[in-house]
Amino acid sequence: MTITQPDKRLNPYDIDVNNRKCRRCSYCVQICPANAIKVGRDGFQVIQERCVLCGGCIRACPQGALTYHGGLSKVKQFFVEGKKTIAVLDPSFPVETDFGKPRQFVSALKQIGFDEVWEGAFGAELVSQVYFKMLHEEAVRPLISSFCPVIFFYIQKYYPQLIPNLAPVVSPMIAIGRVARELKSPDWKVVYLTSCLARMGEIVAPEVAGAIDEVITFVDVRNLLIEAGIDKASLPETEFDGPRPYQGRIIPVIGGLYRNIGPSFDVLIDEISVIGGPRRTTSSLKQLAEGYMEGKFLDFVYCYGCVDGPFAQRDHSILARRQIVAQYTKSEMAKQDVVSVMADLDRFKNIDLGRSFQNMEQRLPSPTEEEIRAVLKRIGKLPPNRNLDCRACGYPTCRDKAIAVVQGLSPEEHCLPHLLGESKKIYQQLEKSHRELQISHQELEQAQAQLIRTEKLASIGQLAAGVAHEINNPLGTITIYAHLLQKSLESDDPRREDVDLIISEAARAKDIVQGLLSFAREKKLKATEIKVSDILEEVLSLVINQPLFRNIKIEKSFDPGLQTIVADEAQLKQVFLNIIMNAAQAMEGGGKLLINVSSGKKHIKIRIQDTGPGIPPEVMRHVFDPFFTTKEKGTGLGLAISYGIIERHQGKVDVETELGKGTTFVITLPVKASEDQVLDEIKAKIHGFKI
Repeated sequence: MTITQPDKRLNPYDIDVNNRKCRRCSYCVQICPANAIKVGRDGFQVIQERCVLCGGCIRACPQGALTYHGGLSKVKQFFVEGKKTIAVLDPSFPVETDFGKPRQFVSALKQIGFDEVWEGAFGAELVSQVYFKMLHEEAVRPLISSFCPVIFFYIQKYYPQLIPNLAPVVSPMIAIGRVARELKSPDWKVVYLTSCLARMGEIVAPEVAGAIDEVITFVDVRNLLIEAGIDKASLPETEFDGPRPYQGRIIPVIGGLYRNIGPSFDVLIDEISVIGGPRRTTSSLKQLAEGYMEGKFLDFVYCYGCVDGPFAQRDHSILARRQIVAQYTKSEMAKQDVVSVMADLDRFKNIDLGRSFQNMEQRLPSPTEEEIRAVLKRIGKLPPNRNLDCRACGYPTCRDKAIAVVQGLSPEEHCLPHLLGESKKIYQQLEKSHRELQISHQELEQAQAQLIRTEKLASIGQLAAGVAHEINNPLGTITIYAHLLQKSLESDDPRREDVDLIISEAARAKDIVQGLLSFAREKKLKATEIKVSDILEEVLSLVINQPLFRNIKIEKSFDPGLQTIVADEAQLKQVFLNIIMNAAQAMEGGGKLLINVSSGKKHIKIRIQDTGPGIPPEVMRHVFDPFFTTKEKGTGLGLAISYGIIERHQGKVDVETELGKGTTFVITLPVKASEDQVLDEIKAKIHGFKI
């Protein structure tokens, strides 16, 4: 849906949204009476041609993200250029108590550059007389007050069928502006000071343009006084300029206009309605347009009176503000001469106070029921069981939200429960990805550790080969001459015991050298098809009768469907024997040895678990390091050699240990792939390859 650009001539006082400040709470959408706030993927935007300038969004935004373009800069320019300027105070000005006493406020305004200060309530005196005459004439339709600009903007844009019901009378602001034009030369500037944002839009309406030059808010005035550094408390009191009002000062209070018209409408009381507040006025206008309301005179004000305008001071409650205006009205009336007031009214009886209103309709096309239900379905809010009507999107119901989506005012994803549901899916996906990443990280760590061990073993293996070669020759010489010396000694020779020790240690050194050579040389695998369970049974048969295993209970659990593997039987036997002997030594000849073999599609796992004391963390880090041992006469090569053998079989060795509960060595070996499995893998790779 396309939205036409606003007519800048009719509405130069745009409202802007600072989307860097905006926190997407949608409160402005919720309180806007005109659906004038569009929610986009880049943020919020006020649709200026739909806006009725009620100012509720600016006042309500908790982040201060909405601002308006007022006339303050032009007023400053008037001062710089030395223009004669009148400040006309909206009748609600007594509420601004921080400006000091009313006549101190006059002094402050003159110090910052205004030449005269008028009370705008005199305009209310003039228009009240017009309303008085109209209400005494016979009316064939309900007459709606044109006092509040938000109301007549709302009617012009959203209920143009009610335009004939609008009283063809200017507001008090325009009335006092026309009085100023009557009294002053054309080069004088007239500036209206108010708590109402809509007055800014009113002054440029073509039907009344020229009466008022600029409108500034009381917030703007406060900033001017601060910039000028004026101490209001120390200022003298200065009398107002211009024609003086009387009872018209009460019009900022709800019902003030009716009260100012006069007390002679007793017979019409049931036909006169005074309504204030955003929800009450908009709903009443709807009912009036639909024919559910009747009356002779309807005084609608969008706020709860001008004392509740969007830029009114809120240090006091709404009731207290009404009382402030009422007390000011009574005190000023007590000081005045009614005769002089009537003379002023008679003096300006020929001022033109009439106006017309143009059709500015901004209705959006109504979506079809199918379009609405399609949106509700996509965001998971189909009635009767799924609609929440939570208002988090800013709209009162899920249906209203769907309508706004079709009309282009709001994106589908701007729905909190919908986003939470999507966020939950995203969170679950992230959680899954996190788990996969953890597994991948663990595998990477294991691969890195394995690579480090492999490189370490390779470098140590090269060193061991060189050392073994250099030691072997002198060790052979020592052994030969020790045996010769042993033969030359008598059996009772006391030196024979020393020679026996030399021969024993030389033999031990020979075993160590042989271990070094076994570790250093990567023996070529003599691979055949074997069953791991058969090798384990053979190893157990070798050790079962040894004294170390007398008090060890052995439990076996072999998968009945265990597959054959292609491996070097002798080398695997060495690995299993080494690990089983280590387990028995760790249990010190007493405990339980559990051997489990399980079969998978591509691998088999051999778990050899003991009930020993477990491996301390400081030892665990070096368990596969060559020459590292905790045994008194160990070489520290058994597990290092075993690790190398399993690695050459394309397998891996893992260790699980817990102090006081035992240790488990987990050996994983690849199974022999059948021809069908190989073909399946090749087909899968071809299928997954994309050009």
